Amino acid sequence: MSSDLHPYDDVERRFCDADEDPSRRERGLALVARLLGLPAPRRVEGLRYDLRYYSGGTGVFDRHHVALPCDAAEVDAIVARLGLATPEDAVADAGWREEFEWFIGGEDEEVVQPLRARVVAFVAEERADFQPAPDERARVWFFRGSDVNAWALVYEQDGRLCLVAQEHG
Repeated sequence: MSSDLHPYDDVERRFCDADEDPSRRERGLALVARLLGLPAPRRVEGLRYDLRYYSGGTGVFDRHHVALPCDAAEVDAIVARLGLATPEDAVADAGWREEFEWFIGGEDEEVVQPLRARVVAFVAEERADFQPAPDERARVWFFRGSDVNAWALVYEQDGRLCLVAQEHG
């Protein structure tokens, strides 16, 4: 991440689709493009985002939310370009499974819910209000290596590709 986003000065840097300053909007679009692996920033009707970068005495705490209108083929291209993993891929990976299942939660319940139900509940809990609520039809992928301290996912719901990410440490 760019050092100007994390100068450890206890100031949150926030970029969102409602920014009135054109330079902040351009910076926000560039950050969205980088997060989604897009070749260039682009304005898309209906694009929503809220990107927060913080660093200071408590360390780094970033939260990112993006909702990009796009069709299934575009979603598949973005997912392939980013090299994302399905939840099923994550639990099949012996080196990732335990950490993955721990951070998506639900294992402490008396009756452990199926993986799909736990993933949908996790996404529903972490999404922004402007992102569509996931249901059983949602396609979900995680950035490889996601764990409790730094994780990112994308999901497709209702014609939107949504990114939800958090990093703290």
